[in-house]
Amino acid sequence: MKKKITILSVIVFVIIIGIFVYSYLKKDRLEAIDTTGIVEGTEVNLASKISGRISELCCKEGDTVQKDSVVIRLESDDLKASVEQASASLEKAMTDIKSAGALVESSRAELKTADADVKNAEAEVEKARVQTEEAKSQMDRVTSLIKEDLVSKADEDRAVTAFESLRAAYGASKAKHKASLSRVELAASQLIYSQSQLASAKAKVRESEAALSLQNARFDDTVIKTPVSGTVVLRTMEPGEYISPGVTVLTIIDMENLWVRIDVEESLIGRIRLDSEARITIDGMPGKEIKGKISRIGRYAEFATQKDVRHGVQDLKSFHVEIRIGDPGKILKPGMTVNVEIPLKN
Repeated sequence: MKKKITILSVIVFVIIIGIFVYSYLKKDRLEAIDTTGIVEGTEVNLASKISGRISELCCKEGDTVQKDSVVIRLESDDLKASVEQASASLEKAMTDIKSAGALVESSRAELKTADADVKNAEAEVEKARVQTEEAKSQMDRVTSLIKEDLVSKADEDRAVTAFESLRAAYGASKAKHKASLSRVELAASQLIYSQSQLASAKAKVRESEAALSLQNARFDDTVIKTPVSGTVVLRTMEPGEYISPGVTVLTIIDMENLWVRIDVEESLIGRIRLDSEARITIDGMPGKEIKGKISRIGRYAEFATQKDVRHGVQDLKSFHVEIRIGDPGKILKPGMTVNVEIPLKN
């Protein structure tokens, strides 16, 4: 009985060893991954920055569009009027700047003239003062001489008249000097006012320029161009519909930036490398082969692609792998299913 159990144990052990050897040899004989993949590309979602009603839509789903071509237009009459209004406001502000600038120059000239008048008035005051003092001295001499009967009464009258005349002129010169000082103050105040008007006009110009720039930008936003050449894969709206900012109207896939995505089991992911060669074929096109290279290997495994219900066995997981393709004939289209073969490294 013990001999039979021993023989049975040996047989089971040999079977297990055989299974492991067979599995290892089978794995070792796997020289390439044969799988299917999906052609994908960079998607560009086109939306409006502003609210408005669609006046034109270039194309339908499946159509091809060229880079920088106009694909969406919005109604723009109101925005055009806003641009014209902002432009008129800017022109008025520029005119106000010229007027304020002329006023500043005029005020400066007036202040300069007033300053010159003050200097002249000061000179006249000084001259009148000297003349008045001399006339007073002369009058005092004549007055002292008349007491000694050395001059006539007429000489005294002339001296007094001359003094009074010069004293009046002296007072007039001081009044003129005071008036010229007031004129300087007025001219200075006018200059400050005109400079503030000029500063205000310049600020208004900047404000008008900003408003015009904003309205021009809004007007430009009524025309939407595609930044890439590609195929329209989604059209969500029709001409005449009202759109809100940020709502996608067209989705375009960049035909110059296509790749093939496949899922590789975690047991094989260590046997492929970036830039590894890949061969891509298409059902229905026998003999047609497209070359590609692995450009990206996912860093993390995705959720299980196949549920293993056996107790104690982990679910199968996979990694996303992207293959860049050379397709000068533009055969591949986004969404196509293709066959992929990747040689494995042992």
